[in-house]
Formats: sequence, structure tokens, C-alpha cells
Amino acid sequence: MEITITVSEPSPVFQRQLLELLAEHRAAIVTDVPDSRWTVARAGLYFERLPPRAKEILHDLATVHGGATHPDELRRAGKNLRGSTSAFRRILNEGAKQGLWPDGLLVPVQSLTKGGKLIQLYMPGWNDPDDDTLQPFSGYFEAETQRRKGAKARPKGQPGQGS
Repeated sequence: MEITITVSEPSPVFQRQLLELLAEHRAAIVTDVPDSRWTVARAGLYFERLPPRAKEILHDLATVHGGATHPDELRRAGKNLRGSTSAFRRILNEGAKQGLWPDGLLVPVQSLTKGGKLIQLYMPGWNDPDDDTLQPFSGYFEAETQRRKGAKARPKGQPGQGS
């Protein structure tokens, strides 16, 4: 037997009772909800597999430009974007094939063109918190910054706390 339940705006009492019933029968419940959202852990795993220039673009887009910018902002010091942006889809597809993350994740850096000209690079959901790719990557970069600060704060040869 298969039962599918959709409940829209349940009363607090009904929601509590339903959740209690589900908790009581947890072993018999299988959820078939696709896991297609970026997490901080996935963002880090993905980021570490990118080639160097793609890493720079993603990092700058997430930390400096708030998730969207004109491509000229990323073409600094004579660096271009040619070929760099294709790495975002390639790495995403390779990781999904290897089982590192599920199919269905959005490519974290996308381009907007007009008349064949690149006019914007953006992260999906950069202006919509309900469909957000920016936050997990920002969270990853913040955690890495804190980790590096902590590593620099310890004198050489000093073990970390708890060692």
C-alpha cells in the first residue's frame, strides 16, 4: 500500500498530532523528496574541484559582489572569462555522476546574455532567499576564512585546543 499526504496550512493541533504519528512509525516511512539544494558541505566539495580561475570567479561573485555582477567586474588584471565559466557545469555534472551530490542541483554560476553578449554573471537565487545558491557558498567561504584565522592564531608547533 502507498499513501501520499499533502497538507496545506494545518492547524497547530493537527500538525502536532500528525508529526507524533509519523514519529511513532518512523521505520515504515520512506520519503521521496528530491534533495536538490546546495548545502555548505556540498558548496565546499564542489568549490575544491573547480579549476583556479573558476574558483576566483565563484569566490568573488559570492563574497564581493553579492551573487551577481557585470562580467567586467570579474575581468580584472587582464583576466578574461573565456572557458572559465564552462567549468561550473562540467564540475557539477562530474560530481553528480560520481555520487558526490544529487542530480538536480543548479549550476552555481550562470550567465545572462543579450544579443549574444554576456551582460551578467549571477548565482541562482541571489535575490530570492527561497531559491538560494548564494548562502551555502557564502557560508562555506566564511567558514574557511574563520578556519584560516584560527590556524594563523596558533603559534607553530602548538596543537589545537583539545589536543
